[in-house]
Amino acid sequence: MTNNEISEILIRQIADIADIIDIKFIEVVYGEGDSAHSLAKKSLSEDFPYMSYETLIKIPDFTEKLKGGEEFSLELTSKYSKKINCFVSISKVENYAQCIVVAQGEKAITDISKRLLSFIAKTLSDLSVYANREVSQRSESKKELLNMRDIQARLFPKFDDVKEMDIRSAYLPAKFMSGAFIDGFFNDKNTYTVATCYIANEGHSSSFIGGMIKTMLRSDELIKNVPSVIIDKINNKLKNSIPGNIADIYLSIYQINLKTAKVSISSFGKIHSLLYINNKNGVINLSETETGKLFTNRSFFRDLTISMEEGDILLYYTPGILRAKKENTNTEFGLERLKGKFKENANLDSLEIVHSIIESVYDFTDYAELDEDIILVAMKRK
Repeated sequence: MTNNEISEILIRQIADIADIIDIKFIEVVYGEGDSAHSLAKKSLSEDFPYMSYETLIKIPDFTEKLKGGEEFSLELTSKYSKKINCFVSISKVENYAQCIVVAQGEKAITDISKRLLSFIAKTLSDLSVYANREVSQRSESKKELLNMRDIQARLFPKFDDVKEMDIRSAYLPAKFMSGAFIDGFFNDKNTYTVATCYIANEGHSSSFIGGMIKTMLRSDELIKNVPSVIIDKINNKLKNSIPGNIADIYLSIYQINLKTAKVSISSFGKIHSLLYINNKNGVINLSETETGKLFTNRSFFRDLTISMEEGDILLYYTPGILRAKKENTNTEFGLERLKGKFKENANLDSLEIVHSIIESVYDFTDYAELDEDIILVAMKRK
């Protein structure tokens, strides 16, 4: 919760008892050094000619008393020649700032009201310590996440050798130990493969499994096969080699014919892929196609083939991007929001597409810590 939100809540409580304590105006100000800004303020009477903090600091008597750093009362005269009784309570926020509560009324502020306002100032200063730490931690988290994106970008393929396609990726790990990966390699001079792997559980075992799958993909035994055959063979080896549930493994393979721009796709588990069709300015969810629906059944190994025209884009995503949400809420980023951001940025190059979507996720979650790995791969025909 921010200082502004805390101040607004406290002011609402005062408004409920304003008549009892004879207060017509209240304002909460946060100051650091010579600078200060209003967090929240409220007039509790339409007829009362209050003076905001911005006006008060232009009055010499007020600024002189404020320097003392203690609570004080002051009788003022408004521009309508009406008397204003002003009470100010000041509370330190650690050693670098202060919370200032300004209350005004037609009558002198009573001792009971002064105690209440002083209590509010002290409460706000204590809560501000935690609020400021949270903001600072959030800022650091944001910096670390952005740095992590750049580090991960260096670890995975740049795809620079694929002249016919603009391919870029982004990987944001929720944990340091993960089996997720992105790979790209030539099967021959006219065929290029993009492979993505996401493993739902984390830890040393998933890292080992991911490394094992990546090694198999590049083996001479598999590299000349179509995606569905590769996945079938990998599935058989996994069942014989790995104890436990392989349902947590999601492997997608995109095999691109660089001459014809035909792409053969197969998936182990649900195919998390969107296709942007440039001449129709529309997005298709491949998991909702007839073939795409069958990939959910892990015993189905076939190839979905599409022909890409200039400007068409394939986007692979992991489920973590759909389930990303703000702390303490159940609202997820979701598929429709992803489709909207994808379409909105389809005119950009692939690097800008994946980064703009990632930034949208960060903005949506307010840079909350990730619960799941997020991978994006954009493949755009030039």
